[in-house]
Formats: sequence, structure tokens, C-alpha cells
Amino acid sequence: MSSAKYIKSLDGVRAIAALLVLVFHFSQYAIFQSDWGKILQKIGYLGQTGVSLFFVLSGFLITRILFDQLHSPHYWKNFIIRRSLRIFPLYYLYLTCEYFIVPFLTNTPSPDISLQWYYWFYLQDFATTFHWPSAGPKHFWSLAVEEHFYLIWPFIVLYYKITKIIQPIIAVLIISAVVRFLLAYFGYQTYFFTLARMDEIALGALLAWMERKQLLSFFQGKPFFAALLIIAGLSVILWGLFSSDGLLILQVFKYNLISILYFLMIGKVITLDKQHWLSKILCSPFFNYTGKISYGLYVYQATAVIWGLTHGYAEKPLLFLGSLIFFCYLIATISYYLFEQPILKLKDRFTYSSLPQ
Repeated sequence: MSSAKYIKSLDGVRAIAALLVLVFHFSQYAIFQSDWGKILQKIGYLGQTGVSLFFVLSGFLITRILFDQLHSPHYWKNFIIRRSLRIFPLYYLYLTCEYFIVPFLTNTPSPDISLQWYYWFYLQDFATTFHWPSAGPKHFWSLAVEEHFYLIWPFIVLYYKITKIIQPIIAVLIISAVVRFLLAYFGYQTYFFTLARMDEIALGALLAWMERKQLLSFFQGKPFFAALLIIAGLSVILWGLFSSDGLLILQVFKYNLISILYFLMIGKVITLDKQHWLSKILCSPFFNYTGKISYGLYVYQATAVIWGLTHGYAEKPLLFLGSLIFFCYLIATISYYLFEQPILKLKDRFTYSSLPQ
């Protein structure tokens, strides 16, 4: 099959993922007085599934890049350098600000290096899962999961190639379920650990494999709609009604439901014609721009939440939400054009022979 094409509508999907997480963080801290407000708050908690959407989307995009570059003489070097230029600068800038610049400006103590180092080496998801003493931006756990994927998956794709990649994909799906069971059984959270969430990224890789094998017709037939209705129904029932009950089986399989749901949705999006109403929405200027600055939106969300809380907006939900959106978009925009974009231009020195994203 020829090189993978750029799918503009996926920028809109990335935007939705970032906005879902923003809604989740808002719902965590907003204080609602009315019963309707509390219902909306509970619905807002579903925004945490935006991370699952990020994972499935990343698995798809990164795997199709790796498929395209299997025979490139600079397969590993170009991939890791381009990913590093995209991820590391903003990540380490934020850590530097949180650990050193902000404490200096506010005359407050900086966390001891023994509490910081997990974040400097992308091990915060280990620390959070196993309750090791640490201090840093809690929402960065998902960035650690993705970084571990970036380090391991290129070797797996190179070894198994396109023809046999389904084997490690299935293995990851099984391993993640087993790890979640063990974590839940021994009283640990299943939300943060790399091996407990890697199956969501593997589902994205499965979608890339289906695209390469020309199997995307599944997303255009009746079986797709039947699967979508079943998974969506189960997700609403199990996640929406029983997620707070601490059921072991739910802790093991609820991420499967959500990630399969997003797998189906992304699969449908990439098969849509450009003239389809959903494609037009996802490719609209708002979603396109939000997708462009989505990394910054995710990184700076905690700062926006703290800013809103310090100004006493928690008891004023609409004002709180508006301030979060305004602050996040403002700082993410400034960050993108003044800091991220000049660094991203360096990626042109390490171009792929063809680039899906």
C-alpha cells in the first residue's frame, strides 16, 4: 500500500481529546449548588476519558508513521529526534518553571530533588501508582505513558514488520488486562501505570494495521454500527453507573470499553468523505487551531485551574469554566508561537520520505 496520507480531521479529534480533559479538570474543582449542576458535574467527569482518546489516536498516528518508514535508512534516528523536538522542550520548560522559577518568584520552597526526579525521567506514573513520595504536575502521568510507548514501539514494529505486528498488539491487549487485574487485586489504582494503559495505544496501532491491510470497510457497514451501539451502551451503564463502586471486574475492563469506543469512532472518522458534515466540523478553523495547540492546552491546564481557584472562581462554575478556557487558550497560544513553533521548525532537518502527520 502507498504511503499514508495526512488526515486533517484527526486534528479535530485531538482537539476534542484536549477539551474533554479540560472539562474533567473543571468538574473536579467546580462547586455546584443545584441538583442539575451536580448532574452536569458528574457527566463532566467523563472528560477523563479524553486521555484514552489521546492514547488511541497516538497509537494510530505513530504506528502509521513507523509503517511508512520501515525501509528508511534513518528509521530510528528521525523518529526519535522528531518526537523529542515535539515533546521534550515544552515538557522540561514546564518542569523548570514549576520547580525553580515559580518558587523563586513567589519565595516558596522548591520540592526536594528526591521528589522531583521521577518527573525528570518520565517515571511519575510509577511513583503515582505505587505511592512513592514525589512532587510534580500530576496530569503529566499520561505523558510518561506515551513516552514509554515512543521508546519501545519502534523496535517492535521494526522487528515484526506489518505482516506480523498483530501478534504484539494482541499480547499488549492481554498483558494490560492482566496488569490491571493484579493492580486492582492488590489495592493499587489502575489508572496511571504504563502497562495498565498500553492496550489503548495498541488499539490505535491495530487501526493503523487495518488501514494498511485495507480493512477499513468494516467502519462503513452494519456490523460497525451494531458494535458502536453495544460498546456505547455498556460504557454508559458500567462506567457511568458503577465506576465509583470499586468493582474489580470494572477496574479491569472499563478502559477496554472506552478505548474500543474511541477506536470505533476514530475508525469511522478516517473513512469519512471530506464533504461529510462531521469531517467539515472536525476540519473547521476552531477545531483545527485547537488541535494545533492541544499539547500546550494539556500541559498548562493545571496552571489554569490553580489560577482560577486562587481567584475564588470554584463557587462560580460558569466564571470558572470561562476563565479556564480563556487562560488555557491564551497561554497555549503564546507558548506555541513564541516557544514551540521555532523549535518545531528544526524537525525539517529530519524529514521522513513521506509524513502522515
